[in-house]
Amino acid sequence: MKRSIKFLGAILFSSATLTSCGGGIESDAKKMADLQCKILQLQKELSSGDESVMEEGKGLGSEMIELTTEMKDKYTSDSDQKDFDKAFRKELKNCK
Repeated sequence: MKRSIKFLGAILFSSATLTSCGGGIESDAKKMADLQCKILQLQKELSSGDESVMEEGKGLGSEMIELTTEMKDKYTSDSDQKDFDKAFRKELKNCK
Protein backbone atom coordinates (compact mmCIF):
# COMPACT_ATOMS: atom_id res chain seq x y z
CA MET A 1 0.00 0.00 0.00
CA LYS A 2 2.88 2.38 0.72
CA ARG A 3 4.09 1.72 -2.80
CA SER A 4 0.67 2.65 -4.16
CA ILE A 5 0.62 5.91 -2.25
CA LYS A 6 4.15 6.71 -3.41
CA PHE A 7 3.13 5.99 -7.01
CA LEU A 8 0.14 8.32 -6.87
CA GLY A 9 2.22 10.88 -4.98
CA ALA A 10 4.82 10.83 -7.76
CA ILE A 11 2.11 11.39 -10.34
CA LEU A 12 0.70 14.25 -8.32
CA PHE A 13 4.13 15.83 -7.91
CA SER A 14 5.02 15.49 -11.59
CA SER A 15 1.71 16.91 -12.69
CA ALA A 16 2.06 19.84 -10.31
CA THR A 17 5.56 20.65 -11.53
CA LEU A 18 4.70 20.30 -15.19
CA THR A 19 1.39 22.10 -15.19
CA SER A 20 3.11 25.32 -16.09
CA CYS A 21 3.14 23.99 -19.64
CA GLY A 22 0.04 25.87 -20.69
CA GLY A 23 -3.35 25.17 -22.20
CA GLY A 24 -6.15 26.49 -24.44
CA ILE A 25 -5.79 28.03 -21.38
CA GLU A 26 -8.92 27.97 -19.20
CA SER A 27 -10.33 24.76 -20.66
CA ASP A 28 -6.96 23.01 -20.57
CA ALA A 29 -6.41 24.17 -17.00
CA LYS A 30 -9.85 22.88 -16.01
CA LYS A 31 -9.18 19.54 -17.69
CA MET A 32 -5.85 19.19 -15.86
CA ALA A 33 -7.34 20.28 -12.52
CA ASP A 34 -10.24 17.84 -12.84
CA LEU A 35 -7.83 15.01 -13.47
CA GLN A 36 -5.65 16.06 -10.55
CA CYS A 37 -8.73 16.15 -8.29
CA LYS A 38 -9.55 12.57 -9.28
CA ILE A 39 -6.01 11.52 -8.40
CA LEU A 40 -6.24 13.27 -5.03
CA GLN A 41 -9.51 11.47 -4.32
CA LEU A 42 -7.92 8.14 -5.18
CA GLN A 43 -5.06 8.87 -2.80
CA LYS A 44 -7.59 9.34 -0.01
CA GLU A 45 -9.23 6.03 -0.88
CA LEU A 46 -5.87 4.27 -0.96
CA SER A 47 -4.87 5.65 2.41
CA SER A 48 -8.06 4.22 3.87
CA GLY A 49 -6.99 0.77 2.70
CA ASP A 50 -9.05 0.41 -0.48
CA GLU A 51 -6.64 -1.45 -2.77
CA SER A 52 -9.23 -1.86 -5.54
CA VAL A 53 -8.55 1.66 -6.74
CA MET A 54 -4.99 0.81 -7.79
CA GLU A 55 -5.96 -0.04 -11.38
CA GLU A 56 -7.95 3.16 -11.69
CA GLY A 57 -4.94 5.04 -10.33
CA LYS A 58 -2.69 3.56 -12.98
CA GLY A 59 -5.11 4.63 -15.70
CA LEU A 60 -5.38 8.15 -14.33
CA GLY A 61 -1.61 8.31 -13.99
CA SER A 62 -1.17 7.43 -17.65
CA GLU A 63 -3.80 9.98 -18.61
CA MET A 64 -2.06 12.66 -16.53
CA ILE A 65 1.30 11.92 -18.15
CA GLU A 66 -0.25 12.18 -21.63
CA LEU A 67 -2.06 15.41 -20.81
CA THR A 68 1.03 16.95 -19.23
CA THR A 69 3.11 16.09 -22.28
CA GLU A 70 0.45 17.55 -24.55
CA MET A 71 0.36 20.78 -22.55
CA LYS A 72 4.15 21.00 -22.51
CA ASP A 73 4.29 20.72 -26.29
CA LYS A 74 1.31 23.00 -26.83
CA TYR A 75 2.45 25.97 -24.76
CA THR A 76 6.06 26.91 -24.87
CA SER A 77 6.15 30.65 -24.18
CA ASP A 78 6.71 31.97 -20.67
CA SER A 79 3.55 34.08 -20.79
CA ASP A 80 1.38 31.10 -21.79
CA GLN A 81 2.95 29.01 -19.03
CA LYS A 82 2.24 31.70 -16.44
CA ASP A 83 -1.33 32.12 -17.67
CA PHE A 84 -1.91 28.38 -17.51
CA ASP A 85 -0.41 28.16 -14.04
CA LYS A 86 -2.74 30.90 -12.82
CA ALA A 87 -5.81 29.29 -14.42
CA PHE A 88 -4.83 25.86 -13.10
CA ARG A 89 -4.47 27.09 -9.53
CA LYS A 90 -7.83 28.81 -9.82
CA GLU A 91 -9.51 25.62 -11.08
CA LEU A 92 -7.75 23.46 -8.49
CA LYS A 93 -9.44 25.48 -5.73
CA ASN A 94 -12.73 23.95 -6.92
CA CYS A 95 -11.44 20.45 -6.17
CA LYS A 96 -13.78 18.58 -3.83
